[in-house]
Order: sequence, then structure tokens, then C-alpha cells
Amino acid sequence: MEMIATFKDMATITSYMRNFGMWAPLIAFILFTLQAAFPVFPYIILASAGGILFGFKTGFLLAWSGALAGACLAYWISRYVASDWVIEQVKDRLGYDLTQIDNRMAFWTIVLVRVLPIFPTPVINVAAGVSGMPFWSFFFSSAIGKIPTAVLYTGLGICLFNTHDVKMAIIIIAAIAMTALLAHFLKKEGKISFIKPGKGE
Repeated sequence: MEMIATFKDMATITSYMRNFGMWAPLIAFILFTLQAAFPVFPYIILASAGGILFGFKTGFLLAWSGALAGACLAYWISRYVASDWVIEQVKDRLGYDLTQIDNRMAFWTIVLVRVLPIFPTPVINVAAGVSGMPFWSFFFSSAIGKIPTAVLYTGLGICLFNTHDVKMAIIIIAAIAMTALLAHFLKKEGKISFIKPGKGE
């Protein structure tokens, strides 16, 4: 729990990764993977820290590839290891009934719900796994859908702490806010059918 609390502070996690020296990129990749599979600390904090420490190109690649690896890990775990338990936990904790997945769920739907935070990331990963969605369809749709957030969050850290480009930071924050608002609207209006809420929701 102490580590989780630590990783919610950008300066602390940046210092933590820097202490590993030449192994810092590997540690960062592992953290991104764990965060995507078991999101107990914010992705935006980790990605921004990656941008601060490694620069945009390397920071983006670590944020993107690590998040993708974690999504795949969650997909396989939910598909083969504990599908029944996962379904029950998601329904109880998050209110989504993964047995009621819309049959029209397809490649571009996954891309869209990755770009727009309409559904929690764990729900997307688990839903794809337990639904029997083909792995490579999940992989490539997730790879595309995860690009925008990796770019924005990595860039935000650089603008705020490295280049001190306030104007660009404001633009990035505005883009993140607009994405969140659009996602809220689409979810509220039922414009995107993906997973039905559990009974009582």
C-alpha cells in the first residue's frame, strides 16, 4: 500500500525510476505493464513521469508498449485463468455485466473506447477476454486506441516540468478535458453500445 501511495506522486515516481540508472527504462516498462493490468495508481502520473525522465520518444514508447503489454496480460488472465471470478468481481465492484456484452463489439469499437474513456480500462480488457474476442483483433485495436493518451500524458509531463511550455500544457489539458467530456456525453446518451450495466445499475 505504501508503494501505491508513493506512485501517486509524480516527483516521487520519477525519482524512484531514476535510481535504477541504466535499468530505469526496463523498470518503467514493468510499471506500465502492471499499471495497465492492475490499475491501482494513475496512468497519467506514470506516463508524465516517463516523459520527464526519458524524453518524449522513449517516454511515449514505454508508456504505449507497457500499457499494451498490460492490457494483453489482463486479457489472457481473464480469458483462461479466472473468468468466472473476474466476471463476478467486475459486476460487484464496477457494475458491468460482462455476460451481456454487445455482439456488435468489434475492432473499431475497441479503438474508440480506448481513445475516449467511456469505460474503465480494466473493463475493456476483461470484457474482450471473457467474450472470446480474437486476440489479434484486441491487440491491434488496443495498440491504435492507446496512442492518443500515451502521446498526451507523456507530452504533459515534458511541458510542465522539462520545457515549462505553459501554453502547450494548457492545450494538452484542454484536449484531455474535452475527451473526457465527450466520453461522458456519449456514455450518458448511449451512443456507444459495448457492455450493459448489471442489474440495479
